[in-house]
Amino acid sequence: MWRVFKFVLFALGAIVPLGGGVLTAMVLQFNHSPSAFHYGKPKSALEAQRQDIDYFMKLLSMDRSFSALQRAHANSRLKEMADAKVALSPPAFRVALMEIAALSDNGHTSVTSGGGAMPMQLPVRVAGFSDGIYVMQATKPYADLLGGKVTAIDGHPIAEVMRRLEQLRGGVPGWRKAYAETYISQLDVLVGTGISPDLRQSVWTVVSPSRVSVTHTLIPYRQPDREPTLFVKVNYSNHPPAELGPNWVSFQPDTAPSATFANFEEPFRHFRVPHSCAMFVQLKSSEDEGQAHISDFLAGTRADMEANKPCALILDNRFNDGGDYINLARWASALPRLVSGKIIVLISPMTFSAGITTVGFVKQAGDGRVMLIGEPVGDRLAFYSEGNRGCLPNFHLCLNYRTGKHDYAHPCTDWRVCFWPNWLFPVRVSSLAPDRTLAMSFEDWRMGRDPAYDEALKLVGSK
Repeated sequence: MWRVFKFVLFALGAIVPLGGGVLTAMVLQFNHSPSAFHYGKPKSALEAQRQDIDYFMKLLSMDRSFSALQRAHANSRLKEMADAKVALSPPAFRVALMEIAALSDNGHTSVTSGGGAMPMQLPVRVAGFSDGIYVMQATKPYADLLGGKVTAIDGHPIAEVMRRLEQLRGGVPGWRKAYAETYISQLDVLVGTGISPDLRQSVWTVVSPSRVSVTHTLIPYRQPDREPTLFVKVNYSNHPPAELGPNWVSFQPDTAPSATFANFEEPFRHFRVPHSCAMFVQLKSSEDEGQAHISDFLAGTRADMEANKPCALILDNRFNDGGDYINLARWASALPRLVSGKIIVLISPMTFSAGITTVGFVKQAGDGRVMLIGEPVGDRLAFYSEGNRGCLPNFHLCLNYRTGKHDYAHPCTDWRVCFWPNWLFPVRVSSLAPDRTLAMSFEDWRMGRDPAYDEALKLVGSK
């Protein structure tokens, strides 16, 4: 026993440092911090902007998602800005850096706001549907806009506004559109793109649910650092996000929301489908959210499945825009053993990053039993994520630079760029395109219908 005990101690003594060394190497390879900056105090706005451009170029060099041509284009744009004789306005500078980051055409590479650089926000939040962009939340003085279809902003037709905003993020069209729906409430971005004339106000025109055209002048507020910039997915709820405070209200649908949109603030849900032997599982994240722990949810869901195996599963992954895919790897890969029949996965452009990986795990393990319903996911099968962020020395905009390559269609063998954990949790699929493409209109949402879920219910059948 003593010899065994000594062997175990020796093995642990060797394994722990080795594991720590591998972890340290992985952090240095994929999550390395930006270099410190050493600039003198700027004597003018132009000098401050040139310092910021110089540091942004250094940060950009750490992002591995740029091709050689894309990087040359980005550096050329930055040099042109640095050579300018007049400083750009803060909104124009913000948008210029967003456009340059978007040249990578990588959905994860982005410019965000650091402390003190949060944008002016308009007191409305929108969501996109198959038939247009609708106001879903607003502060109480602008409640008459709720449920209105946006037709123009500061005299620009909404189609033109969306085309301009979609240039500020890389990636596939659906993902760029989702972010355009997020940026549309940021007045700094509207001013920087030339859509709005200044930071004092923005004039919106909407067609109300009663089909009356309403024009309203929106007065912005400076977003405090403590208020998070919320992604568009939260706007599909009929309750305003708690982070916005008590002065916000939401459009209320004509009937109770579909089961898939009920209790929308809950990140994880599962229930047995009424009048069926199927189970419904909904994921809006791949990691803990507040007090909701994903490991507890997955363990409880799996125990329920093992106690009473469902005949089919509807996995709603439409609002799972990422996190840590390792949290879901084993659970998602085990679903075909836990379900006796069909597995239907609901997807959308907000299915992103680790949310896409989760769909890949399920489809890979499903051996033909998996069907995807909805709209195309928010990225390609090959993309760059991981990385870190660095913020500029003067105007505290930040670049989220990306360093780790994921490729779910082909082997990825270059240890310098391929994210190492993918070798332990491989995904190989030829496509994640929907087997049946279904989108939701605003009329569907307000009447409590969900076309993708309704189609899934038909496919799983009743008892």
